Amino acid sequence: WSGTVTPSKSGYIFSPASASFTNLTATQTIQNFTATAVYVISGNAGAPGVTLSYVDGTPRTVVSDASGNYSIGVRGGWSGTVTPSKTSYIFSPVSRTYSNISANQTAQNYTATLATYTISGNAGVAGVTLRYVSGTLRSVVSDASGNYSITVPYNWSGTVTPSKTGYLFSPVNRTYSNVVANQAAQNYTAIPLYSISGNTGVAGATLSYTDVTPKTVTSRVDGSYSFMV
Repeated sequence: WSGTVTPSKSGYIFSPASASFTNLTATQTIQNFTATAVYVISGNAGAPGVTLSYVDGTPRTVVSDASGNYSIGVRGGWSGTVTPSKTSYIFSPVSRTYSNISANQTAQNYTATLATYTISGNAGVAGVTLRYVSGTLRSVVSDASGNYSITVPYNWSGTVTPSKTGYLFSPVNRTYSNVVANQAAQNYTAIPLYSISGNTGVAGATLSYTDVTPKTVTSRVDGSYSFMV
């Protein structure tokens, strides 16, 4: 006879996994197997598609199902750490550590939260509106000290633009790409604007001045004019 003998029992793994024989012509004795109990670590990872990593002889992983449920089989006496991960999520707890497992471990749940990051700094003056788009147009207003803080999702890209009547800002805005960490000290300098106004005595008069570059304004029908510097 030639063939393979494979032992199985629910809750156990066997070493060797099977024994093969070729052209038997004599009784085969001491064909022993070692049965090792298998225990299950299970629960909910907090989101579908979460990868749970652990080491059992070699690095291994399982992935949570559409409902976030997962199940890991380990040998009796196993010690190690299970760590969940999924792009754009943070987990609580960050991981779970086990020592000498001798029973099934159920309800080993995690809370998955979409990762968010903070863009913060000083806008240069109180009451500055900082606008940005995150799904929809959003804005925050700097506090009495000029400080501001914006919360954006993992991998956010966009532009933050400060504005306040009577001020120019340097830089005019700040652009971000694929944010995956907090962005601190994102400061602006607020430059106050002042109005020069009056009447030239005639409509259509050109008033020339230099503010970094040569500029002009033209008086209105009644001769009045106004420009900011």
